Amino acid sequence: MVNEFGMEGKVVWYKEFRQKDWDAIVLAGGFSYADRVRAGVIASVTRAMDEVVNAAEEQKPVLGICNGFQMLVERGLMGEAALLHNLNNRFICKWVKVRALDVKSPWTLEYEEGEVVSMPIAHAEGRFYAKEKPKRIAFEYVENPNGSMWNVAGVISDKYPSVLGMMPHPERAAEDELVPPGHNAGGRKVWLSLRKALKTGW
Repeated sequence: MVNEFGMEGKVVWYKEFRQKDWDAIVLAGGFSYADRVRAGVIASVTRAMDEVVNAAEEQKPVLGICNGFQMLVERGLMGEAALLHNLNNRFICKWVKVRALDVKSPWTLEYEEGEVVSMPIAHAEGRFYAKEKPKRIAFEYVENPNGSMWNVAGVISDKYPSVLGMMPHPERAAEDELVPPGHNAGGRKVWLSLRKALKTGW
């Protein structure tokens, strides 16, 4: 099915997923394997994630959203980092403001550097932690909701520059109809950026 962004998207069962069939990959949010052991860790060692690593090595655009970000971190694609329990030790579900910082990835090309947009978050283990500040922070929280170091909301992999992991949900903020008063469809440009990247490169 071709969506309004002019791209074909399909939900693929993990046992059937082959990265060679796709130009870009999105690891969606959710609770993979019920978040047993630790969020994203079981999913991170599946054959499907082997395919994701292969895609990253081929510089295909890969986006991990929320639980998808946790999978990327657990697999080691985001370097020496972790996503810990929120500082208040509670599940947080709310709309937040984020600022675009790195606009040179296939997922951020359409943003202006410093642009502030709205997206929702919904996670219990989303507090970004690392020993060193990431070199490429894609999005930062304007008001940090979970205690993430350096206000990180989304980060680009140092090793794989086509890979972005983020806790906010751009798919839930892609259309005006989804947005509550006082916010904007801040996730829309993630998908417009991908369209541009696939057409013209990045």
